[in-house]
Amino acid sequence: MSLCYGESNRKRKCVPLNNNAKKVCFNEKVDICAAPSNSKEYTMANFPAHMFHIGELIFISVNTFQKQTRVHIRVYATDDRGILHPTKNGVSLKPEVWSALHSKLCCFRPREDFESASIIKKDVCVFNHSDKDNVSVSIQRLFQRKDSSFQFVPERVLLNGENLDQLRDSYELVLKCVKNKLLTYTLSEYVMAEVDRLPEIDSFYYDVDSPHGLHELFESLCKCLTKYVSNTISSFVKLDCVVCQDDFILSKIHECMNVSKRDCFDMYFERALYNIDWKTLAVDFVNLNKNRPYIKFFRNDMFDLMEIENVFKKVEDMYVNDYTLNLLPSLEFLD
Repeated sequence: MSLCYGESNRKRKCVPLNNNAKKVCFNEKVDICAAPSNSKEYTMANFPAHMFHIGELIFISVNTFQKQTRVHIRVYATDDRGILHPTKNGVSLKPEVWSALHSKLCCFRPREDFESASIIKKDVCVFNHSDKDNVSVSIQRLFQRKDSSFQFVPERVLLNGENLDQLRDSYELVLKCVKNKLLTYTLSEYVMAEVDRLPEIDSFYYDVDSPHGLHELFESLCKCLTKYVSNTISSFVKLDCVVCQDDFILSKIHECMNVSKRDCFDMYFERALYNIDWKTLAVDFVNLNKNRPYIKFFRNDMFDLMEIENVFKKVEDMYVNDYTLNLLPSLEFLD
């Protein structure tokens, strides 16, 4: 992990807890300390990293709203200046639904089953409008009524063969963006809400040349995330084990007992990530660190200052190597 710290001749200083406090950058490659641009006008030649063009004016985008992360497949329109504007023609999907939809479309054979329809996770439906000359599918959301019946959402998105190819190829980029947003937005929002409940601290002694507090929070976050990933993976492994489902006692014949940690992670990590209770994780993380005053100091910057890929690499390493997760917080601080 690359770190960049500001230089200082003072080894100890009393740092007030305000937004003007000195920032510490985890990533030298990205100037996250710079003021963000207020411009949200995008063109075909200049659109943000969370948008992925799949042909014509159709984009996949990873957006956030009310602590939730969603994947959109949407048609855009341009105005006289070439500025992109989202239209109602599109679908908004939970990450796990997007993943299942992508898997379905990867094995989809539009010319083999004309006029077919497939429902995915009771959330979205794929209609095949293809003929022998052209590939065409539409994707439309479903919602469940109070009487448990289902109804189609009016908006939909129509994709041709080129769009489908681009959609399939975009998966890894979308996954990387989803992982980033789940931490830097969804978890961050829940953590900040919990931190705001903690008592106010006017100031505390902090060594700006050795910002160990941020490292401790990083380690604690990785341990918490690994714990939740591990528990969720274990649940899915048992759900997929026929012997466990039949409630047999002979554990030595269980298939799930013979699966390596490496294989479990490769098979179930993404699925586990999408099924984590982020609010509960945030509560646990803040409770573990509530006696560390710098959790309030870094509340606005903590997730922005972390290299998200390093977080997930460390989680993978901790899970695969079966590290002992010592989640008890340290109560010792700098004098």
